[in-house]
Amino acid sequence: MKVTRFAGLLLTTAAIAAGETAWRYQMPESGIAPSYTGVTLLSQMGERHGGSKLGMQTFELTLPLADPRQTGYKDWAINAQLDARYTFLQAEGGLSLEHEKMFSASLPITLIRSYAGGNRLSITVAPAVASDFGGTNHFFDVVGGSSYTVKHSETFSYTVGLGVSPRFASYAVVPMVGFIWKASPDWEVSMRFNQLRALYKVDERLSVGPFICGYNHSWMVNTERGDKIFRFRSLVAGVTGEYDFSGAGQRKRVIRAAVGSSLATSAQFCNRTADKDAVETHHYKPGLFLSVGVDFRF
Repeated sequence: MKVTRFAGLLLTTAAIAAGETAWRYQMPESGIAPSYTGVTLLSQMGERHGGSKLGMQTFELTLPLADPRQTGYKDWAINAQLDARYTFLQAEGGLSLEHEKMFSASLPITLIRSYAGGNRLSITVAPAVASDFGGTNHFFDVVGGSSYTVKHSETFSYTVGLGVSPRFASYAVVPMVGFIWKASPDWEVSMRFNQLRALYKVDERLSVGPFICGYNHSWMVNTERGDKIFRFRSLVAGVTGEYDFSGAGQRKRVIRAAVGSSLATSAQFCNRTADKDAVETHHYKPGLFLSVGVDFRF
């Protein structure tokens, strides 16, 4: 609540300072209410060449801080939100964690400019924290990125950009690519962030299809060897679906669900140095993947 009020006050103060004709700020119509909430479960997995086991449950929440349709500066729209994630790990055997409860939170602020023909430029800056409630000495990062979306036709658009994460990622700057292809009136193939999927439109509300994605997390954790980056990476494949339950006159409201299996999973403790060398690595067998969420972010 305090973060929401602070962000709103910050944007409003900037609007007054610059002049009301240039700045626009509006809170979401729903007020201080989640625009997304979800839970993801990954069953406990045995290590491929070792005696450890690892499983996790993750709970996510997004609170909107501005309505991007009515917030902005001149030709730029502005979106601001608070993303929070709580993860509970079950680690046994050779994988030793001082704490099994992890948290992460970020405050992404995105500037969006639309151009003729449907093209769009986005620039995001997000202060972020990620820790096990013990390794808090170096748990702060400022992440961000920039992307440009080209609407090639009514059935195809693509996005190129760069993502930046100086402290936690293996590489401080990484390229980003994505696309949306409406292959037919009933099929849509898309790649967004780290997920590739193909959805078949069963009816006006329900769509289902296969997906493959990277399911990744990083936290600063406390160990006997000092604070380390604990990095979790998993390649997941399965079936996903969306159900639009919005009523007449309402904005789009979607229930999303996915079921599948992890194909390749690793957990690493890495140094906080520039090259982020791994000091301990574990590889795990496949596990059951389940995810469900309610999304109002439209």
